[in-house]
Amino acid sequence: MTIQDFVSLSGEILTQYYDNNITPFLDACHEDILWIGPAEKQVIRTKKVLINTFLSEQHKLKFVLHDLVITPLATTSNRVVEIIMFFMVDTIWPDNSMNRVNQRIHLSWIMNNGVPQIRLCHISNAISYDERDTIYPVHYDSKFRGMPLAGVSRSERLSFKGTDKSLLFLNRNQILYIESHGRHSNIHTTSNSYEITESLLSLEKRFPDYFLRCHQSYLINPDFASSIERFKLTMSDGFVIPIPEKKYTQVKRLLLDFINARSSGTGI
Repeated sequence: MTIQDFVSLSGEILTQYYDNNITPFLDACHEDILWIGPAEKQVIRTKKVLINTFLSEQHKLKFVLHDLVITPLATTSNRVVEIIMFFMVDTIWPDNSMNRVNQRIHLSWIMNNGVPQIRLCHISNAISYDERDTIYPVHYDSKFRGMPLAGVSRSERLSFKGTDKSLLFLNRNQILYIESHGRHSNIHTTSNSYEITESLLSLEKRFPDYFLRCHQSYLINPDFASSIERFKLTMSDGFVIPIPEKKYTQVKRLLLDFINARSSGTGI
C-alpha cells in the first residue's frame, strides 16, 4: 500500500466510526492494539479488550464530523505508517444538546502478513469524563452541554488534496466559498481556511451541482449567500464578492433557481 492508501483508509474508517459504524475500525485493529484517550485514565490494551469495552456500553449519541484534515508523517521504517487526523466533532445527546471539541487522533499502522492494521490509536485531547463512562461521554457533566443544537446536520463530505500533502474531508454544508489562488484554490469554511491543489475550473467541473461560479476568481455555496445587488454578492460572514456587470443577470437568476429548488425540495 502507498502512503496515500493509508490516508484514504484512515479517513474512511474515521468517518464511518462517527456515523456509529465502529466495525471497520475494530476490524482494522491489531490483536495487540493500544488505545489511549480521549478521557483521562482511558488506556485499553489488546483488540479483545477493546471490542469487549465497546460491546459493554450502549449509547444513543450522534456525532457530526467537521473539517477533517489528514496528515501522513514520513517514517524511516517501511513497515510503519503514522497518520495524524485533525477535526472538529459535535456530540449530540438525545435531548438535542450538543458539545463541540477539537479532536486529534494519531494512528500507527503496520503491515501484518500483507494486511494493514492499527497498532496505536491515540486521541490526544484528554478531557475529564464521569467515572462511570467507558468509551462515550454518556454521563457527561451538564456544565459542558450548554451549547444548543442549531442547524447542525450531517452532509456529504467532499475530499480535497491540501498543498501540505494532507487530505481534507470537508462537510459541504460548512463551505462558504472557494477562492482562486494561482494554480491552487483556497477553501473558506465556517471555521477555517485551507489551501488545496486544485484549480477553480477543476472544482467547478467536479462539483457542478454544489457551487455557483459568480466571478472568475470565486465559487460560492449558495446556501451562504446573504444578499445580491448591483454588482456584488454578500456572503453570510460579511465577505463581499464582486460580480462582473455582464454576469450579474445570469448569477442572480442561477442563485434564485437554486434557492427555489431548495425550497421546493427538488434541489440538492
